[in-house]
Amino acid sequence: MNHESIFNRCADGLASETEQQALAELLRSDPEARKAYREFMALHAALHWDYVAAAAPSPPPAAQSQTTRPGKFVAFATGALVAAAAGWMILFLTGRMDENNSSPAPATVAAMLANESGAQFAEGRGPKGLRFGPGAYELLQGVVHLRFANGADLTLASPARLDIQDTQHTRLVYGKVRVTAPPSARGFTIATPAADYIDLGTEFGLRVDPQSGTSDLYVFDGQVNVADPRSGNVLSEFVEGESSRYIDGAISAAPAINADEFPTPGAIGFDRWKQYEQAMRQDPGLLAFFPFHRSADELVLANEHSAKTMPDGRIEGARWATGRWPGKDALLFDRDSDFVALDIPGEHPELTIGVWLKVDRFDHVFSAILNSDGYELGGIHFQLTRQGVPRGGVVVNGKFQDQDKVLDPLVPRGSWVHVVSVLSTRTRSQQIYINGVLARERHWQNDEILRPGSCRLGNWLPAAGVAPEHRALRGRVDELAFWSVAKTGPEIRKFFEAGRPGLIGSVE
Repeated sequence: MNHESIFNRCADGLASETEQQALAELLRSDPEARKAYREFMALHAALHWDYVAAAAPSPPPAAQSQTTRPGKFVAFATGALVAAAAGWMILFLTGRMDENNSSPAPATVAAMLANESGAQFAEGRGPKGLRFGPGAYELLQGVVHLRFANGADLTLASPARLDIQDTQHTRLVYGKVRVTAPPSARGFTIATPAADYIDLGTEFGLRVDPQSGTSDLYVFDGQVNVADPRSGNVLSEFVEGESSRYIDGAISAAPAINADEFPTPGAIGFDRWKQYEQAMRQDPGLLAFFPFHRSADELVLANEHSAKTMPDGRIEGARWATGRWPGKDALLFDRDSDFVALDIPGEHPELTIGVWLKVDRFDHVFSAILNSDGYELGGIHFQLTRQGVPRGGVVVNGKFQDQDKVLDPLVPRGSWVHVVSVLSTRTRSQQIYINGVLARERHWQNDEILRPGSCRLGNWLPAAGVAPEHRALRGRVDELAFWSVAKTGPEIRKFFEAGRPGLIGSVE
């Protein structure tokens, strides 16, 4: 595992105790690793608007007129802040900073790649991994979402060239950007050949023509000041719903807006998922695929795999809601009576079940993801404990298997998580993965074919005559897939990477 992967797992709260110890030893012994870790964690903490907005001092009064939007951002402590603080503590506990410095060196990373769809950069003009430092970037294809260290979000649509100066100043040579800036990024400036655009805590779209240098501004919310690129004097002020065109110092009316030219961060992730969805349908071994598309019959959860070897699901109580992105559907389970009835017919030597879910809370000792009804031999269970530990397996000789090995990753509350159960009668084993990382492994002694049969998504139906035992899920599910083969760890990691809401955490 490379350094950046370990940093990411630490920031996401998924690093095992062994990985944390390895990270501590790495930071003690490697000055370059310490420098990279400082940069990563400093930026990761800053990427969360809420913490930055709460911690940043109030800006001084500006000379230009301002439009404020009070009450739009709520401050609260985030996991990234905790992770960053823990990372800094590790560095201080080692007693080893850079040999020639008594304090941490400043971060040289201006922004991180939060998401992308079909992105292709010109040779030598792309990011270093997910990191964007000062420099020139040329996007040939696709669209990218950058999260600046001051909290500003910028989406860049190809073809485009962006020259990043620092966290507060960027030059758009040509192309299209959409900027959303919180109070912590007040004064965030996009320079163009025609004018400078100063954000006062707002959202706007900006287009620069590659031939003429003409710049078109569209303000979606708040206020943007337009300044002369030579003198810095404010030329005009524009507020929500207004637009303008600048060329050679002259102002005119901008053409009618095409909203598709300025995609939102959420639209980028959704577009990437649509490409993944089409590829998923062609995946060898796919048994059933439920992408959670809301249809005219809102009580049907459609299996959209062409083979149709599994019937559609029947929704009981669960309600349609927003999924990983705006425009993506999901089902909300928030009552003991909510579930989706599914039937997985036949006998299976191997079975892989993958699901995207977001847990709101753990109300019961067990929260079911997907369970066969009752305790019939060959039945499968896939659920979470109250602590977020995944568990389950196959019913063998009237009881569950033994030789259980639990690793560190847990399912957190409030975040979209990819959870996968892999069952194999050939190896008599089950592996459960969380966000592409092995979290639990179980083995059993006796042969038993997999016969899931009648199942419930988000709940469980006990055997007849058994006292009711509540295992209702509290949260959302927005994708479910079944394979008739045992998927490998690298394959599961690819599914997670393709379907995750964002590259640096949940971008919602």
